[in-house]
Amino acid sequence: MKSFIEFVERYRPNFSKEVVPAGRFDIMALEEKAGPLPGVYRRFLETMGATMGDLELADASFSIDGVRSVYNAMPGLQHGRYIPMAGDNGPSSFDWFLDRSNPHGADDCLVVRRALEENYPPEASSPQYVGLEEFLYCEAFKELRLPQLPFRRKFSSPDDAVAHRSDVVIALAEEKGFKRIPPAEHCALYERGDAALLLYRHPTQPTFSFVLGCEDSEELERLRQEFETRTGLKSVVTR
Repeated sequence: MKSFIEFVERYRPNFSKEVVPAGRFDIMALEEKAGPLPGVYRRFLETMGATMGDLELADASFSIDGVRSVYNAMPGLQHGRYIPMAGDNGPSSFDWFLDRSNPHGADDCLVVRRALEENYPPEASSPQYVGLEEFLYCEAFKELRLPQLPFRRKFSSPDDAVAHRSDVVIALAEEKGFKRIPPAEHCALYERGDAALLLYRHPTQPTFSFVLGCEDSEELERLRQEFETRTGLKSVVTR
């Protein structure tokens, strides 16, 4: 998680001073209810599991106290397929879970949204990200970097999108001087100094969307025309 802290501090200096790790015994108590935790989630808890300061990602609360309270209130979730990772603070009634039956990489797993119910059916889950690490980087970029750019447009593929069309976005971004920010591999974060691009790709479907932001309105218009021509997608102004 050191790399993630450094990434956030590009846009939010002193973030490392805001975060508070979860206590060792709190993590042990959580594992007694959840079972073994994915490595990425454990490192997250060991770095900022008590609080992320004032930074809120995805309108959600990630405090380990909230997760433990879910297990205490709903014992049917204990040692189950889904680990309640974060509670929704926004208008949605769906919380964030890790689906340990769909591993990703060495020690990560699929991030889904579900209703907070003990018998909520697996098929009703909504996959969101291939893993927690990509979730953190994408949501932090969305929350911290894109709002720094006053002119932004969003492009979205249709539901029957062909997967290779997202590769066109990647190729054109690199052609226009954008540099990809690791470690996201499925989704993609791009920085250019005067502009930035966030490509979101659904974890299980070929659909995708991306937000392009610029400091200069004329440059955004030039890029808009090229991205619309090359991808065949129309864009809309976004906040």
